Amino acid sequence: MPAKRPGLVSFLACKCPKCGNGRVFNSGLISFKFADTRYACPLCNFSFEPETGFFYGAMYFSYALIVGLIITCSIIFYATGMFDYAIVGIPTIIVILVPVIFRYSRMMMLYIVYPLVYKDKFYGKN
Repeated sequence: MPAKRPGLVSFLACKCPKCGNGRVFNSGLISFKFADTRYACPLCNFSFEPETGFFYGAMYFSYALIVGLIITCSIIFYATGMFDYAIVGIPTIIVILVPVIFRYSRMMMLYIVYPLVYKDKFYGKN
């Protein structure tokens, strides 16, 4: 049986999906280098990119996050009677949240896809 994986707190803190302690990104969220992802966990040496182009799949997660954000913002703008401002407000919100969307789409790739597709690399060969 596989070992217990780190949970939601490690995911939200952008920590390693295997040990739950090592940082996935080199810099902080509020930085021009917010996209700088480490190649491996500094503590357990777990490779964050099992093959070249692994994080291209994160584009699908970011697309889903942006669609959800557009729907949520549209409902909020409509409910508050400010739907006329949605044409400017929603793109502004999306641009402001680009670093968050980028990071969490990569984290979703590490926490959801990696264990499903690369079981031997994630859990170790039995």
